[in-house]
Amino acid sequence: MTRPGPVQPGGGPTVESYLAAITARLPGPARSRAGIVDELRSGLLDAADAHRSAGLPPAEAARAATREFGDPRQVADGFRAEIAARQARRTSISLMAGGPLVGALWVVAALTSHLGMHLGSPWHWPELSPVLTAGIHVVAVVIVAAAWAALAGFAVTGRLTRWLPARPGRGPTVAGIAGFGAAGADLVMLSLLAGQLAIAPGKLSPLPIALAAAASLARLTLATRAAHQCLAIRSALAVA
Repeated sequence: MTRPGPVQPGGGPTVESYLAAITARLPGPARSRAGIVDELRSGLLDAADAHRSAGLPPAEAARAATREFGDPRQVADGFRAEIAARQARRTSISLMAGGPLVGALWVVAALTSHLGMHLGSPWHWPELSPVLTAGIHVVAVVIVAAAWAALAGFAVTGRLTRWLPARPGRGPTVAGIAGFGAAGADLVMLSLLAGQLAIAPGKLSPLPIALAAAASLARLTLATRAAHQCLAIRSALAVA
């Protein structure tokens, strides 16, 4: 059973210093590191308990446990690929789950507003302004690219890794591309909205537009943050 929490007094300074040295070399957000550190702490404390049961004093038992686990740098390096895969997979799944919702909100906002859009192919929207038409085409291209990148990030961090060459940076790279792609699509949509608000705000349906804009702002923030984290992990892997 995994032992909880940040500091276990029974581990003493030897165990906590050892864990601090490992934590300092682990990339990624604190949540990803915390689970690994808790698992290591549990194992170290169990090993120290075993040495104490064998007759060693507590301080010596803790030192013996850390010696068994090995050099902190090597231990940390062994978890880098796992953290990278976790972050890439989490980012890819979040983008695949949230993308259809954000897209549906924008579709509803467009259809309920008076912009010349309706169900059907874009080339059947003669009333749509050239700027909106170009912007929608750009968004469509970016969304397709981001969706493929998110699918790739999901695939290369799953069972497919059994048949692919070991490249820990692959997952964070494509997940980062997916995150920036999703953020880029949101940025274009919000820019088009700002332009429309400046030209003809009366054509917009307030509530659907507000919901779609709020969803895009949230995804823009979260996707950008996740993409930066993925690329930061990729850089950490490169210098390991």
